[in-house]
Amino acid sequence: MSWFWGGKKKDEDPTKSLDSDLKHFLDSQQPRPYALPEKPAPKQPQAQSQKEHVKTRLELSPEERPLPKESLFQDGRYKDLWKTYIPQSELPDPNNNPAQRVMDAKKDRKATLTHAALENCAFEEELKRNCFKQGDTLDKLRARMTLCNRETKAFNRCFQLQAKFLQALGYQGNPYSPVEEDEAIQMHADKLYHRMMDYEAAVDEAKAQRKPVPPLTSVFNPNRPAPTIEQINLPPNLAKSLKTPLHELPPHEREVAAKAILEETKVAQTHADDFFKYTTTLNEGRIDRQKKLVDAFGETLGKFFIPDAPAEHEVKTFDNKQLERDFWKNDPAPGKG
Repeated sequence: MSWFWGGKKKDEDPTKSLDSDLKHFLDSQQPRPYALPEKPAPKQPQAQSQKEHVKTRLELSPEERPLPKESLFQDGRYKDLWKTYIPQSELPDPNNNPAQRVMDAKKDRKATLTHAALENCAFEEELKRNCFKQGDTLDKLRARMTLCNRETKAFNRCFQLQAKFLQALGYQGNPYSPVEEDEAIQMHADKLYHRMMDYEAAVDEAKAQRKPVPPLTSVFNPNRPAPTIEQINLPPNLAKSLKTPLHELPPHEREVAAKAILEETKVAQTHADDFFKYTTTLNEGRIDRQKKLVDAFGETLGKFFIPDAPAEHEVKTFDNKQLERDFWKNDPAPGKG
């Protein structure tokens, strides 16, 4: 009933009576509509594009190869002089031979195994770091007087045992094993370590209460007794290579120490076989080059520039069957037991 008061039309602009400067100010203060930014085109990774460029250039014939960026005349002049040119970055690395890759794989496995053991000891490492910071005044005084000796020993022992469990379970023994398998082995190693710690706590509690010590079972399979030193029967060469002899270790640590060195020997022999297989192939070309130099400059100069190849690889010290034990065959696999 706007007509009763002589109302206004709906189409009438309420700002018409305002001053022009005020209208301009109000218009400038109004929020502008938000526009989504345009998505940039996905860029191809530089390494991948460079790899494809290298592959294409090497596959092309000398006449079809484009002028490299090193040429100052990109208009095609002197193209015949650049036909056989290949940039230094596109040449294969002469040091990246199969034997070197075997050595690099061995070093990478050692570093990865160390990293996995440190990951499993993250709790002990945190206690060691916070030793000086946490606790009351007496705890901080004890930490300063002992330099956190108790926490440091706990961390070092955790790291050593975790590394042995990883070795005993064959962590990264196969370079082609999937990542999921290695992760399952790492988690299983941590589980076995805490099983050993639970046994030690049970033994300490039984001794404190003057009760019988719990029976010793296998750390890998609690359903069977732990093997004795006679059952393990390490070869003399391997027994001598142990930092601590088996008879000097606590009874519940002997099994993991023995299995760790047996599994590591298998892996080491596999690396050695691959290494000498590749070096034998490289030595064949080395002998040919040495022969050409000897024919041209004599035996003294020829063997001075290219020495004789190393002796042939000896037969393996141990057979894999000698490194296996029947009482470990039925143990639960990582992730299942």
